[in-house]
Amino acid sequence: MNFEWSTNDIATMTLTIYETNLTLNKAACTHFEDVNYVLLGVDKSARQIGIKPVSKQEIDDQIYPESQLHRISLGKSYGRISNKSFVYDLSQEFGLDFENNQCYKYKVTYDVVHSIMIAQL
Repeated sequence: MNFEWSTNDIATMTLTIYETNLTLNKAACTHFEDVNYVLLGVDKSARQIGIKPVSKQEIDDQIYPESQLHRISLGKSYGRISNKSFVYDLSQEFGLDFENNQCYKYKVTYDVVHSIMIAQL
């Protein structure tokens, strides 16, 4: 027997980029369950998007400027970060064309050391 076992897509962490928002699947949301805000970043040379959870304590201590905080809304099976201007900047930098594709889906990893979810574009 030479079975090739399929992976469980529900357990695979993914980020979907729509024209107006970033959406994390349920598996990816586990790293954001206790936060209401995140930082969004781009490493242009490495072609990566970073999403960093920001704790309530970090907000209270004003570690990050309020202008850098982005709200994350968690549903039962997804997390959404609405930010049309961030997505527009991504589309300009990385050539994402939402007229031809409704969305772009990427597998993500979580860097535990730096507490950053990373999507490789």
